[in-house]
Parts: sequence; structure tokens; C-alpha cells
Amino acid sequence: MRLKLLLCFFILIFCSSDVLAWSMTPELRKEINEKEAALRKNPDSAFTRFDLAVTYSYSNKILEAWDTLKKIPELDPTFKEKGLAFYVDKVRKDPGDWKMRFRLAFALYFNGRKEEAIQQFKYVLVSDPNNVWAYGYISLAYGEMNNIDEGIKWAQKGIKVDKLVAALHLLLSQGYYRKGDNGKGFLEAAETIRLKALGY
Repeated sequence: MRLKLLLCFFILIFCSSDVLAWSMTPELRKEINEKEAALRKNPDSAFTRFDLAVTYSYSNKILEAWDTLKKIPELDPTFKEKGLAFYVDKVRKDPGDWKMRFRLAFALYFNGRKEEAIQQFKYVLVSDPNNVWAYGYISLAYGEMNNIDEGIKWAQKGIKVDKLVAALHLLLSQGYYRKGDNGKGFLEAAETIRLKALGY
């Protein structure tokens, strides 16, 4: 009887999602492959590196995105300003391209303009309301501005879209801890570990 209960418990844990899990599409995998190939051909290009890093950022490759981004200042100390001007122009020419808005949001973020970055991520959600990564980066930016309540709110919104994204649970966990709600923080941290173990 105890074994049956334990089995039911694990089935409940591992099959508890009733929403769509984010997954890597063939198109997105192709985009990553193309941008990785472009960087191999031109490893000293800050623009090529930034382009790949932002693609990683909406591909559940967050650590890879950070590793790629942090090398840019060494390659071109003036990239922040040049990149921002470049992507402002790109979005002006094609305001409906959510991937360009993602890049503009990151360019704004790295120029210290977090409120404007948040606005760009919100524009992404207008054209792609199920973009869980936009929710996550909005939550992150609010958290970095010490607006913890908004950070929690946007992480929760993302989880409503897809509860199997570990990064959103990690953001929510940190928000709860910063609010002093250690119980909820612990539960969300545990969910983060569970989802990462499952490959999410």
C-alpha cells in the first residue's frame, strides 16, 4: 500500500502540468545553428555575438546567453551605444518584428534604461502573448529595480502561460525570498530544481 501511494505521489509530481510546455522548435534550432555558424566565421564581431546571445536568451539557453554577452565589452567597448542606435533603427523600420524588439530591449537594458527595456518586452507580448521569456525578463528587470511586487506578478503571469519553465520559478522564488516569504520561496526553489532535473 505504501509503495502504491509513493508511486501515485511521483506520478502526480511528474504529470502535474495542464498547460503547454515550452519546447525548442525546428525553426528556432535552425536559427541558433545559423547564428553559431556566423559567430564561428566572425568571432571578433560584437554585433554577431550579441545577436547570438539574444537568440539564446529566448531559447532557454540563459547561461549560454550570459557567457556570450559578457565577452562583448572586451571586443568593442563602444558596443553599448552603437548597438542601441542600430536596434532602435531596426525596430523603427519593422516595429512588428518581436525578435528585433527583444534585441532592442537587451540593448536598452545594458545601457541602464531598464524601464524602456521592460516596455519593449511588453511590446513583444502584444504580438506574442505566450512568449514566456518576455515575462521572465520583465520580472527580472523589475526585481533589479527593487520593485519586487511587480517582479513577482510578472513571473506569475509567465507561469500561467507555461508552468514548466524553470527560470520563471527561480525568479518567483527569489522574489518571495526578498519579500521575506521563505516558505513560498523554498517551494518555488524546489520546483525549479525539479523542472531543471526534467530538462526544463
